[in-house]
Amino acid sequence: MVGTWDNGSPDGSLDGHFRIGLYLPDPAEIKSILLYTADESGNPEGGQFWDTAATRYYILGVFDQGTQLNYNHVPSLETFSGDVQFDLYAADSNWFVKGYLYGVAVTLGDGTELKKLTAIGESFEGPSESPSASSFEIPSDEQGSSGRSKIESILQGDSRSSESESEEQSSVQSSPGDSAATVLDSWNTGAVDNSPTCSPTITLSKPHMITYIDTYHWNYGQGTQSGGSISLQNGDGETFGPWSVKADPASGALNAWWIAHPNEIIPAGNYIIIDSQPETWSRNEQSPCGFVKVEGYPVKADPVAEDDTRGQSESKGTVNVHIAVDGECSNPIDMLVDGCDKGLPDIAVELTFTYIPPDYSEDVPTILRETTDENGMVHFQDVPAGSKFVLKTAVKAMEKEQERSMPDPAKDAYFSFDYRCKGSYPEEERKRLEQSAGVGPDGRITGIVTPVCGMEGVICSPECDLYPL
Repeated sequence: MVGTWDNGSPDGSLDGHFRIGLYLPDPAEIKSILLYTADESGNPEGGQFWDTAATRYYILGVFDQGTQLNYNHVPSLETFSGDVQFDLYAADSNWFVKGYLYGVAVTLGDGTELKKLTAIGESFEGPSESPSASSFEIPSDEQGSSGRSKIESILQGDSRSSESESEEQSSVQSSPGDSAATVLDSWNTGAVDNSPTCSPTITLSKPHMITYIDTYHWNYGQGTQSGGSISLQNGDGETFGPWSVKADPASGALNAWWIAHPNEIIPAGNYIIIDSQPETWSRNEQSPCGFVKVEGYPVKADPVAEDDTRGQSESKGTVNVHIAVDGECSNPIDMLVDGCDKGLPDIAVELTFTYIPPDYSEDVPTILRETTDENGMVHFQDVPAGSKFVLKTAVKAMEKEQERSMPDPAKDAYFSFDYRCKGSYPEEERKRLEQSAGVGPDGRITGIVTPVCGMEGVICSPECDLYPL
């Protein structure tokens, strides 16, 4: 659900998952939440920290009923009251081991700090249903005018394997408004090949709001030129989608992790998952139909009942685009990581609508053009809810584009164009390295040296021709 340092977006690695419940009798600002390894007295021990505010620590991702509150370190998580339940996600640092102790500290706007100690493996009791004697209470003289607050309990992360989640794909029973659950997850840590031999399927026993779909395109370390699309198709040949993806780097390969956020209601039934580029879609013996993950939650109504209102929301949002390039790096290894990426100013970005809801068609131009600021950012405001569009840009004549859509209701949406220089091995060398690769005791693939542009025999991506800028 989150990455490392200031990256609040998924990076393809499993996270530690904790859940906290609080009771706040009066509205109170939550300034920060800190997660840390602790001793039996609740004091920090082991040097592992994740925080929502302090940039010197890995980011702690906070979700409220499935909605992410922070995509980077933030000075405040806003104001809350009553029974509050948050899911916390922390990038793995090899410390999420059964029996290890963890502390969580919630700092309120008035300076009050609420603390709770837990151990990996403890179970969770929901705060709203049954506040228990194990609740942590702050005496009124320490709490100030806001009265009594308590952290009910904490759940450490999900120890279920991807296989068990996949087996439960047809039995998701969450109610409307609940956070999304995993419907299907076929990812594993084995070495991969291309071109699935079958289509992955999901069975929906009732209509579902599908919120997330991803696929993996390692493509022997070459990744893909750009992201494509993902769709669902039922037994009658009816297709939902295609939905455009956000393509992120993964395992040293460019545009290898395709992520779509359909946010669309899919009727009950059996569906196959269609990827627009099956020739680069990763698969192996454990997942012959392709690496894919689907998330969503059951709802009461089929999309047919909502056709007349689809796209009629009066809301508008802002499309934020970041143009990222490699900055000056001291060595080839640094070029492989995010540390030397910089936003590029004065780059033209074009947004062309491919669909505008009828209510907005008269007052929204078909094409919008802006230029990136000093941080490489550009902002397109008043983009209608339910609209679909194509984003285009070019750095030194290297053109890229992404198909996107504005959710309904509209919200701020963030996209990026990555012009990072990457390397890949020639086919024969790649096969040789894969044959010698294995999986280490921590589940990580070993024996393959990451191909860095500049190393002998490594093929460089077209982005490498851009340097020096």
